[in-house]
Amino acid sequence: MRLKQPGSLLLSLSSSFIISYWTRLGLSGCSFMLYAYPMQTKSNYYRHERPELVACVEYAPNNCVLDVGCGAGYVAALIKREGRAATVWGLELIESAAAEARRNPALDEVRCGDLEQIVDTLPEAHFSHLICGDVLEHLVEPWSTLARLRTRLRPGGKVICSLPNVRNLSFLSMLIFGQSFQYRERGVMDRTHLRWFCRKDALAMFEGAGFVNVQIGAVRPKQTLRYRLSRMVLRDWATKGFLITAETPS
Repeated sequence: MRLKQPGSLLLSLSSSFIISYWTRLGLSGCSFMLYAYPMQTKSNYYRHERPELVACVEYAPNNCVLDVGCGAGYVAALIKREGRAATVWGLELIESAAAEARRNPALDEVRCGDLEQIVDTLPEAHFSHLICGDVLEHLVEPWSTLARLRTRLRPGGKVICSLPNVRNLSFLSMLIFGQSFQYRERGVMDRTHLRWFCRKDALAMFEGAGFVNVQIGAVRPKQTLRYRLSRMVLRDWATKGFLITAETPS
């Protein structure tokens, strides 16, 4: 962020946002210039360690983690490598990814199927932690599914979730200036997303599912001065996704 001229502020947003043009918006007498750049592509959809989610799993010898949407088991491998849990289960929709996960020694058990159909087959009050990395937005009924997942956690258990934030400038700019609801292969506008959330929606979903101590922050926040300043000014408008943690009642 830098001053362009008196009374004008130039905001250069995170490189993860997608806008191919610039425009000026009047706000409280100031002129804001908005930019964004191409989103980085992922080399393999099912092979990500997600260290920001793993870091939320506290070290304990009796931890048993369920990774929903486990892909090839890279999250489980990081959990085991860092000694955060003795046992990790994986649940995966795609058979090819589940087959690779079954060959991953970090996963103690892998189940393949539609989460909304097989959640009730999971043992009750069994897991200390539940990881849902960009999963809930793909579900037909995430609200009731989350409530059913809660019963699979131990008392005082913890859910760790990442969730796209639709209330961000890239999405708003696409609608206003692009005049189109453009689905993409990745990101907030992933064509497989069925549900959309802002901060208040996410909070209501977790509280409605029976969780307490719901904490919502930015997922993968950058440490650059530009990003910190944009977050101070724009808050959730500069946030592409949320990192959410919540607990079951003890």
